[in-house]
Order: sequence, then structure tokens, then C-alpha cells
Amino acid sequence: MPQKTTTMKTQFITKLILVSITIGFGLASCNNDGCTDPDANNYDEKAKNDDGSCEYDAPDTRLSGDITEDLTLDSSYEYTLAGGVHVKSGVTLTIPAGTMIQSDPNESVAYLLVEQGGKIDARGTDTEPIVFTSGSASPAAGDWGGIIICGKAPINNGTTATAEVGDVLYGGPDPADNSGALEYVRVEYTGNAINDEKEHNGFTFNGVGSGTTLSYLQAYFGNDDGFEFFGGTVSADYLVSSGSGDDSFDWTYGWVGSGSYWIAEQAAGVGDRGIEADNNGDNNGATPSSNPTLSNITLTGHSASESDGIKLREGTMANISNVVISRFQDGVEIEHEITVSNAANGNLTLENITLEYITESAFAIKGAESSIDSTSAANMVDMAIGTNATGAGSDWTIGWTKALN
Repeated sequence: MPQKTTTMKTQFITKLILVSITIGFGLASCNNDGCTDPDANNYDEKAKNDDGSCEYDAPDTRLSGDITEDLTLDSSYEYTLAGGVHVKSGVTLTIPAGTMIQSDPNESVAYLLVEQGGKIDARGTDTEPIVFTSGSASPAAGDWGGIIICGKAPINNGTTATAEVGDVLYGGPDPADNSGALEYVRVEYTGNAINDEKEHNGFTFNGVGSGTTLSYLQAYFGNDDGFEFFGGTVSADYLVSSGSGDDSFDWTYGWVGSGSYWIAEQAAGVGDRGIEADNNGDNNGATPSSNPTLSNITLTGHSASESDGIKLREGTMANISNVVISRFQDGVEIEHEITVSNAANGNLTLENITLEYITESAFAIKGAESSIDSTSAANMVDMAIGTNATGAGSDWTIGWTKALN
């Protein structure tokens, strides 16, 4: 009897151990750690808890040709912009904060263009801006093109028009058109030649609608304008144009948006006007008339070698206030018959303008139809000039902009 009892106890213990092992394996299976992302190369369908071991193929970091389906970049990689890259209609290009995109130095031209109906969603931060720059070992102005957005908002050079770059249309009947968002984006060394007479701007906004967000943008050392608006209704705040080869800010063809907190800082030996403002060079009275509302602006030339702080011409209207203009030859110039008339009758207004280190004229009025218009326009500008303007300030530029050397 004692021997039988011992045998039974042994069998019981053995079964108990086997059961425990089975339960343990079952529990281990239920709590298996591994990669739980089906898109990963090493996805484990049995894994219940993701242990951070997922592995992925590296993305294609060369951007070229047409983007025909939604694309989201990965800020942990540097991308190369090769040739003209077009975001097609119905497609969104998403660029996360901190992404770096360089031009291919072996390409004759590189630019990013958002076509009508396409969108860009590029939202950096003040600590992680999105940067487009030259891929050259010795970067210089003109190394690549720039960023171009073509929207469907009204223009005054036709119902639609063909963009200077890319042979695509812009303009249309939709003032609220939405082409996406650019926030905390810096472009460097833009201005590659389009042809023998024209270069790319840092940022070009063709018929862009008010549904588009433009905020905290810097154009740094480009060959042509820092920012140019060809019609449209979009507003743009917190803009910095540094070392632009031509005008810091430019508009034409009926831009009717608004802007606040703009800074222009010209570099030695380059640059033209702080603001060059047109309506339509072929038809100064074309409608809709350029008529933006701008405030809180600082325009700084370099050693007073540039021509005008603000040049208003070719029929533009505008309401501009709280501007500091420094180190230009002339402070403000208003030119052409319709522009002077606009200034005389209140359709073009300036308020609270401070001039510093202007070497020639505080202001000039040219091309008036009558002496009455000329006098009225001059009185308007003269009354606007004082010493109380504060301009754009600079605290908001800290962290995401690049300073001139």
C-alpha cells in the first residue's frame, strides 16, 4: 500500500507540473510581445503588446515629377527636391515639423508647385521649422526655384492665367479657395532663373484663396522677390524677407488679402524695394483692383543703397499702417495717374509711417493727372509720416528664422 500511494503522488505531481507548463505557455502566448503594426516588415499577428521592434523599409526620399496621390513625409529623413515637383489636383502633400528638403545640385532647376485643386499641409513650429534649402556644398542665391501655389481665387489679368512656372493655370471664381497651409516654413537660396528675364521668387502665390493659411514664413537669400502675390484673396502674417535680390514683398493682378507683421531686411549689394505694389501693368484700372490691408511692418535697406521703401504704382489701392522704413534712398513713392488718384480720393491710404536714415526724398508723387490730385496725395503721405510707428517688432522671429550674416 505505501508503494502504491507513492506512485499515485508522483503521477499527480507530474500532471500538476504539465498543467502548469501548459497554462504558462498559454499565458505567454496571450501576452506575447512583438510588432503589432501590419505595415511593418516584421509584423507578428500573434503579438498582443507592441514592444517597439517594428521594422520598416526606408522611404523614397527623392521627390520628383508629379505627386499624384496623398503623400506624407517623415521628418526623421532628409529629402531631395529633384526638378519641378507638382502636387496635382485632389492630392495633399503633408510635411511634418522639422523636415529638411534640399535641392538636387545636379538638376538644372528644382521647385515645388501646388496646382489648382492640390494642397500642401506644411506645419512647422518655432522650434522645429520646415526648411527648404540648397543641396550645394557652397549654397548661394539661385541654387533652386522656390515654392509656388496656384489657387482658384479671382485675378484681374483674365478669368484664369498661365503661371510663369510650370505651364499651369491659376485664378478663378472662388475667393475662399483652400490650397492648404504653410506655417513656420523657411526657404533658402531660391531664385533659379525661369528664363533670360525672370527668376523664381522665394514664395509665389498665384490666385491663392482666403481658405489657405500662410503664417510664419521666411525667404532667405533668394535671387528675386522674397514674396509675390499674383491676385488672390489670401492673407499672410508674420513674414520675413532676408537678403532678397529684388523686392522683399511684391503684389500685382488684384491681390485683396491682408498682411500683418512683415519684416524686410536687405543685404549688402543686393535688393531693390521693400514693397513693390502694382495693380496691373497693362491696364492700371483692371478689376478687381489690388487692395490689401497691411499693418505692423518693418522695412530695412542696407546703407541706403536701395531705391524705395514702398513703391505704389500701376493703379494699386491699399490701406497701410504702422510702418518703419529705414536706410532707403526714398521713403514712399506713388506713381502713375490712377495710383495718385487713388491716394487723392482715399482708396490708397497710409497711416503712422516712420522714416529713418532716408538719404533722398521722404516721399515722391509722380504721374498725376492733375495738380489737385498730386497735392492731395502728397498731403495724405505727409500727414502719415511721424515718429510713433513701432513696425513689426522681432520677438516672434526667435527660434525659426535665420539671421543675415
